[in-house]
Amino acid sequence: MSRNAWMALAAVALLVVFPPTRGVLARAAQAAGRAVANARAAEARDRVVASYARKYGIEHDMADAIERAARAEGVRTDWAFRLVRVESEFNPRAISPVGAIGLTQLMLPTARELQPGVTREALYDRDTNLRLGFRYFRSLLRYYEGDVETALHAYNRGIGTVARIHARGGDPANGYARKVLGDRGASPVGPVPPDTAAATPTIPRVDELAPVRMPAGM
Repeated sequence: MSRNAWMALAAVALLVVFPPTRGVLARAAQAAGRAVANARAAEARDRVVASYARKYGIEHDMADAIERAARAEGVRTDWAFRLVRVESEFNPRAISPVGAIGLTQLMLPTARELQPGVTREALYDRDTNLRLGFRYFRSLLRYYEGDVETALHAYNRGIGTVARIHARGGDPANGYARKVLGDRGASPVGPVPPDTAAATPTIPRVDELAPVRMPAGM
């Protein structure tokens, strides 16, 4: 008789001698159910990540990192991918003319408000940059009570600039929110549309940079 057969017989014998209680069987069934559910959830997530990787033409590892960071920071997955696409075109080493860094184009003072002591070099790290960038965007969404367009304008132009424009009764829209969100039902995959709301949508003015300190309540 094979070793496996002996083991099977031994298991049966143990069940006969020590019959499992109803509680043991119930816990085993629950554990098995959780394992199956977790496996299915992981497979579903992997399909989502793969679809974003194909959609934006990026590596699966990059798409996985963006999805994980967005989920951890409570940002909608599609907004997260669109934000990174517009900000850096998925380049972790991207740097703007005014010094914004990495995938989510964070300014170092803003990053240090979110994580005291973080270094400039740390913002080139993919996971650190995504986590802090999405955390900042989420804080703006809370600050503007879910108004995603205003939150995006503040992300791009700075909270102070948005506040000054609102105080004058103006509209802070400069085309950035449309770049991220796209037209209704559209995706910003491909060339980013030009900023038709501004004559020279290049380097922002100094007063349009995110403030060193975020307002209280964020």
